[in-house]
Amino acid sequence: MAATQVEIVTPRGALFSGSAEMVTLRAEGGDIAFLANHMAYVGVLEPGELRVLHPEGAAPGPQATADELRFDVQGGGFVEVSANRVVVICDAATGPQ
Repeated sequence: MAATQVEIVTPRGALFSGSAEMVTLRAEGGDIAFLANHMAYVGVLEPGELRVLHPEGAAPGPQATADELRFDVQGGGFVEVSANRVVVICDAATGPQ
């Protein structure tokens, strides 16, 4: 399956940078998923679970498998999708789990 570049950033630094098949998160209008080559999008990020599915080179963890990384977004922020790249900028988040 095709991949998209993913960046998850907080004021404390980058939580994830790599490619993945899909990113799901909670935006202002509800849950949304981004696949490779998704149309351009800019939205407000809401607190909730952010999932990176089939990330390249991810190692399993206590709450994750090699097929999925989970992040807990605790503050608001923004998500931008453009040119096959998903950039998530959030106030606070923990993970990957």
